Amino acid sequence: MKRLIFAIYILFCLCLPCFSQADYNINLDYKQINALAAKQSLIPIRSGIPGLTPFWNKYSKQFTYAPAFDVAPIKGNVKYKFVATTDDSTKYTFIASKPYSSLAPVWAKIPVGYVNLKITALNASGKEMAEIKSLRFYRAATFHAPYQKPVTSYKESARRAIKYLFDKPYMQSWIEKAIPDTAAYHLYCYPSKMFSAVTELMLNYARLSPTDHDNAMKIATNAADYLIKISEPADAPLAYFPPTYAGDGDNINNAAKRFRNQFMIFYPAHSANIYLDLYDATKDERYKNAAIRIASTYQKIQETSGTWKLKIQSDGKPVTEVDCIPIEIIQFLDRLSEQYGVKEYVTVRNKAYKWLWKNPMVTFNWSGQFEDVAPVAPYQDLSKDEATAVATYLFNHQKENPSFIQKADELLRYCEDQFVIWEKPIPLDKHRWPTPCVLEQYFCYTPIDASVANLIGTYLNGYRATKNNLYLAKAIELANSVTATQDANSGRYATFWTEGEKDANPDIIDWLNCTSHIARMMLAMDKLMNEISTK
Repeated sequence: MKRLIFAIYILFCLCLPCFSQADYNINLDYKQINALAAKQSLIPIRSGIPGLTPFWNKYSKQFTYAPAFDVAPIKGNVKYKFVATTDDSTKYTFIASKPYSSLAPVWAKIPVGYVNLKITALNASGKEMAEIKSLRFYRAATFHAPYQKPVTSYKESARRAIKYLFDKPYMQSWIEKAIPDTAAYHLYCYPSKMFSAVTELMLNYARLSPTDHDNAMKIATNAADYLIKISEPADAPLAYFPPTYAGDGDNINNAAKRFRNQFMIFYPAHSANIYLDLYDATKDERYKNAAIRIASTYQKIQETSGTWKLKIQSDGKPVTEVDCIPIEIIQFLDRLSEQYGVKEYVTVRNKAYKWLWKNPMVTFNWSGQFEDVAPVAPYQDLSKDEATAVATYLFNHQKENPSFIQKADELLRYCEDQFVIWEKPIPLDKHRWPTPCVLEQYFCYTPIDASVANLIGTYLNGYRATKNNLYLAKAIELANSVTATQDANSGRYATFWTEGEKDANPDIIDWLNCTSHIARMMLAMDKLMNEISTK
């Protein structure tokens, strides 16, 4: 009987209409696009100069673009021999005048896989003097599409993913109880992140499902109201900031226990943006006012440097000397000014913007800033989250400065280089990685759906700014991968794309903010594809 049921199910699936990219009426010349991707892979990313410009890749495990490494030159008339040896003992050799030259001369010839690199100094007569650098890394696959077709439209994919969460008891409980069901979903111990995600998810679902509109809006408003209610009081050092961590007992994970009474400084800006989304949908002034109050606290506690410490105690004292990369705060303050005419915080924004250009835009220290990971030494835990956000900002403000496109492209290539897996992933995980996929950070070097969302959004904005079909093709391939990894029965977007974790209890392992982010990007992709296809 089980075999018969399974056979009927397979037959049913085969009879379903197959959605294809052609349904969006998009025609891309992949031969030309792939040739451009291969050509660009020879361009190094923010190469350093020993003693002058910092190298960012000290802890890097893989490279898609030709890398260069921090190797100090030897005094005298010296040249340098580079020998890259693959695991099948094939050697790729060239001579350069600098030990920190990129591997561009041989990069296109090196196949995907592990590489052992040795750099040796040569004297004036060409004789080997000494080996001055030895390292091992993974040569990742360059973009070469197409990889797979979409299973469904991007809009339908997003709708099914949000519908899956809408039906969850821990989401439905917001309708009547108006408080989080922490027993059913323990990641509610991250209130600022998760309650904002609940509101964002339901705002999008209200637009997608007329049938469930009213209940979706009730969930959205109740979650936002509760977050405002539990925010810091007006006389507190961090007045009106929603908490980063909350809960107790079994309804809280270890990170939230460890960091209780600490605030991750950019999350209030994230929540404030969701309040503004809710204001746009309801015109209820309470939500706009809540956002403005958060901006006032940012103004009050801004460092003289122009940014804020990444983590701050509830008493206003810094937890760490690590600085926040304030792109999300900048975007929030820009929105207040540009969309709502609230100009009181322009100076705050400008100070933060100047800090951005003097620091990570120079050092390329795009260290991961996650609430469940303690801050670490520079470059030790790089991520792509803030870099993609800055790249998106530059793409969207390209008219302000002609150099913004080039700088945004460099940031985007860095993110791809370190975190995008087009095919043949680095063998770090016992579980199989579906590809294409995007990894989160060095300390969580595994594919995450929100990381895919970051790259989709940045490629999408890059295409809008430049009409570069390479950006569009990369966004499409990642979005197609989302539809392929989505659970065919439930519509669930698994947070973790490794096979073992995808099969774990979703109510324990899935992060609502991740689903909200990827759903938003899939809706944005659907909108873009329909705009292009109608031309």
